[in-house]
Amino acid sequence: LKGIGLSLEDALRFWRTEFTKIMEVDKFDKSYAYNVRHNYGKEGKRANYTPYSCMKIITSNPPGSGDHHGCPFKHSDSDILRQRLQAYKLSSAAIEEIVKL
Repeated sequence: LKGIGLSLEDALRFWRTEFTKIMEVDKFDKSYAYNVRHNYGKEGKRANYTPYSCMKIITSNPPGSGDHHGCPFKHSDSDILRQRLQAYKLSSAAIEEIVKL
């Protein structure tokens, strides 16, 4: 999100919304918000980290069972990818084109 220009506040809002689907807000704030702020250079040694490129995400450290990282287009099961793309209201033809990649 940082790599596409999202502000720290917007990134925190996004991650809080996503993580609080599976946990309480307090847990997110205590366990994850610090890491988001750290990546934006607002915590810790205040280094403003460059986000990973798509190629680095695709080629390094593939997710294992129970992990929630990686490129959804590269690392997702094709049925799960189809479901996710359908939720975005893409046409069947567009979905199949993406899955074939």
